[in-house]
Amino acid sequence: MIFDCLRQSKKVSFDYIEIDSDNRFIPVGYDFYLFNYHYATMGWLDLKELKRHFSYIMTIVLEVLPNNPFPLVDDKAFDAYLAIDPTMESDNPKVFAFPRPLEKTLDIDLSEESETPIIGSFGMPTPGKGFDLIIKAINKEFDKAIFRLNLSKADFVPNYEEIIQYYTDLCRQTAKSGIEVQVTSDFMTKEELIKWCASNTINCFFYDRNQPGLSATTDQAITSGRPLLISDNPTFRHIHKYIKPYPEWSIKEAIVKTPSIIKQIQKDWSQEAFAATFDDMISKLENDIKNAHAKIELKKKVNVEPKLCQYAFYLFNLIPFIKVKFFDKKKSIELFGIPFLTIKIKKK
Repeated sequence: MIFDCLRQSKKVSFDYIEIDSDNRFIPVGYDFYLFNYHYATMGWLDLKELKRHFSYIMTIVLEVLPNNPFPLVDDKAFDAYLAIDPTMESDNPKVFAFPRPLEKTLDIDLSEESETPIIGSFGMPTPGKGFDLIIKAINKEFDKAIFRLNLSKADFVPNYEEIIQYYTDLCRQTAKSGIEVQVTSDFMTKEELIKWCASNTINCFFYDRNQPGLSATTDQAITSGRPLLISDNPTFRHIHKYIKPYPEWSIKEAIVKTPSIIKQIQKDWSQEAFAATFDDMISKLENDIKNAHAKIELKKKVNVEPKLCQYAFYLFNLIPFIKVKFFDKKKSIELFGIPFLTIKIKKK
């Protein structure tokens, strides 16, 4: 999603490269590098070596606390931090607040309304989702309504089937007579999920968890165009600017008040808005990027004549923890957390 937004930049042309612990080659020669860094999936990456050998490095930061982008990433590891939190305020000049980008809106007819109100919610079967709190709110406001809950099966969640059953029993036990509870565990694509949200009268999320980052579930709900209501949990702080949390606004109030607000959020968090924010950041950093690019020096470069390439290949294959890969167009560096060796092949 973020890369789709960045491709709309009017100032920067991007190449997309995937790396992992088994494929660590990164071409050199770019003006800057933007990583989607997370310690859990990229802990193998030596950030000190990364910064020492590349001109200017940035990272996307998803898991942030209110006005603190550094709960899970070193504040000195990168030259710039793209915090995906439009509420972010930081005195650190390396931190830039970005909107949470949304999918393109679909052509969905929202004119048809169910005679019986349908309140929807969804998510992974993990703690702190407050689904029973939604049921309690429905009990207060409606004599007859349908609560639809989709809890996706998640292999990475231990005992997810037991958790789904727990939430199912809890919601049904909490619902009063006249409130129908429908629970599914379908895995849906983003488009299917957006359409699912669009089939509800309103989508509600009453989380009571405490963890870094903004909620991702509201993305599809907002894209659907349907009314929305959230709790006062900090994970929804990017929405509180627009929509008053429950119980400041009731479910019935949100159904009436939020449709026009949702349209404004769609505009503010569009892919075009994200790209414009990025271009504004690049304008501010342009001189820093140029200076860093001019100063960088690759260490321990070796020029190898063609007749020696085969010898070099055999030599390095004798050392099991070093790999050699030759590129026709660009030099490359493989990251090991040890001094690098760049092989340049001179063409005849």
